[in-house]
Amino acid sequence: MAEGQSIEQPTGPVELTVPARSEHLRVLRLVTTSVAASLDLDVDQLDDLRIAIDDLCSMLIEDAPAEARLHLSLRGRDGRLVAEGTVIGGKAGATIDPISQLILDGLDVEWANDEEAACFHLEAPRQGVP
Repeated sequence: MAEGQSIEQPTGPVELTVPARSEHLRVLRLVTTSVAASLDLDVDQLDDLRIAIDDLCSMLIEDAPAEARLHLSLRGRDGRLVAEGTVIGGKAGATIDPISQLILDGLDVEWANDEEAACFHLEAPRQGVP
């Protein structure tokens, strides 16, 4: 390895499980932003992540039963944040509404949702974006 080079170590994982209710989304946004900031993402990328996590987690809990819990896993890899969310303890939705899809597609994130498994996968920033 040349002088001045470093091997980037993965960050995390950071695991959170909260009741699947909208009042807990703020905690998920704050922790996501904190983990992402440790990866040196810029302010615009952090804002995009905040919006994406809010929309994707909201999608999962929309029809979740009262006893359900929302699990979020965060880790850094190669300067990018990888986030995965799922609902535990009850069937929830994973159908993204058209407006949220337009918003998510305009952000500096790559995302996918699985309607059958009621989960999502997100990576930010987009691959190949400076």
